[in-house]
Amino acid sequence: MRRTAAVLTAVLALLAPATPAAVPAPAPTDHVVPATAPAAPGLPDVGDAADRRTGGSAAAEPTMVLRDVYLARPGLDRTGRRAADAVLARPTTPGKDAYASYDPALPPAQRCAARVCVTFVESGPDRATPEWAERTLATFESVWTRQVDEMGYRAPAPDGTAGGDARFDVYLANISAQGFYGYCVPEERVPGHPGRAQSYCVLDNDMAGFARSPAASLEVTAAHEFFHAIQFNLDVREDLWWMEASATWMEEQVADGIDDNRQFLRSGQLGRPGTPLDSFSSDLAAYGNWIFVQRLAQRFGVDAVRGVWERLEASSGAPDEYSVQGLRSYVSSRGEQWGRFYLRFVEGNLTPRRAYPEGRSYPKAPLGTRARVRTGRPTRLSVRVPHLAAHTVQLRAAADLPKRRRLRVRVVTGRPRPAAPAASLLVFRRGGGVARLEVRLNGKGVGSRVVDLRRARVRRVVLVLANASTRYRGCDRSGAWACGGTPVDDRQRFRVVARAIR
Repeated sequence: MRRTAAVLTAVLALLAPATPAAVPAPAPTDHVVPATAPAAPGLPDVGDAADRRTGGSAAAEPTMVLRDVYLARPGLDRTGRRAADAVLARPTTPGKDAYASYDPALPPAQRCAARVCVTFVESGPDRATPEWAERTLATFESVWTRQVDEMGYRAPAPDGTAGGDARFDVYLANISAQGFYGYCVPEERVPGHPGRAQSYCVLDNDMAGFARSPAASLEVTAAHEFFHAIQFNLDVREDLWWMEASATWMEEQVADGIDDNRQFLRSGQLGRPGTPLDSFSSDLAAYGNWIFVQRLAQRFGVDAVRGVWERLEASSGAPDEYSVQGLRSYVSSRGEQWGRFYLRFVEGNLTPRRAYPEGRSYPKAPLGTRARVRTGRPTRLSVRVPHLAAHTVQLRAAADLPKRRRLRVRVVTGRPRPAAPAASLLVFRRGGGVARLEVRLNGKGVGSRVVDLRRARVRRVVLVLANASTRYRGCDRSGAWACGGTPVDDRQRFRVVARAIR
């Protein structure tokens, strides 16, 4: 994706002196507080650049910003390339890295195991203890075992002699002063594979001062960031929302007992079903949408996530699919219709206790519209649903409605099947059960269904309307959504008529 002007502005802003941010309470991810440093004279503020790129975000986010810098570097002028090199530089490159740069007077120390090396300094502002370095090393070796040896992902690309040898490098620095737990940096192309990159990671030097214990913060940060390094060796150009959602989901696979990623659930579609699934901005939606990755893994097995990544791989020999495209083709390859799969995900978010093994601790997705069904007067609604998003309508019997009544719901979208509209009815019974009935839409996008509405048996009926469209135009044009394109079926209109019948 081409992000030249916006990325260069962000690079120059990062190189400007920044006001240190207070250490935040959020989880150990690679997000950061909004940037406060001004851009270079004559260039727009970094917040403006971010607004154009994400559709409203004014925050920088280290791993993904650095990924964008890496991708933009070949198209920058000499000044821009120098700025990009400085941001992408390792902490051991004196005076370069805007995030972490060791004092050149302090000799770095190193601890290495079979596959990972940890580099640190023992004095100065970035001081780390040998004991903490050893703990970081053991944690990354354990994460490698889980993600590569057990789950089958390709290991990060060897980096030659960078950092001393080809082992994966982790650096410790006092980055918590900037609001960071950790981040990873793509730095060189894998020879013969322009879509893949070698990388290294930087983690805080003691993980002190965060909401969770240093040990817990280290574990989830290592799980999340190391998976970014794996992603860079699969497809460094992949859509940002999928990179973050799958990395946050990976925390569950490595450090399930910590459950730090639960704090993001209200930011994703579990908390905001009307925000598109492929949204990437400072509102942390991508982090919260790890719950979608969890749904995928529950439906098809943990290996399904790797199966999707293999479809997205930049050098697999097959067409290089983008995130939503790969998801849709993977689901279809498993014999399930994509719109139905997405619809069931939305439905599950309304009853997380039933849908997820740990769902008792999750919030319920909020309802969108509430309406009463009355005698002789149909309830008419018209709603527009963004792409890869949903809207719900709760229907209850009015007090004057005769007891023995049923409910007929008619849905009209006016869109053909390629637009992937989907609808269903959830009947919540007074005894506690929930019945699901799909509203099958014909080729013209029209369907209806009749359900029981007797107050003695039914507490409420919820109509679920989903826009599961994965159609985009203008891919690779630096848009805010999947593939950098513009959704073809955004704000899909659903007309609803609900009527009480005998």
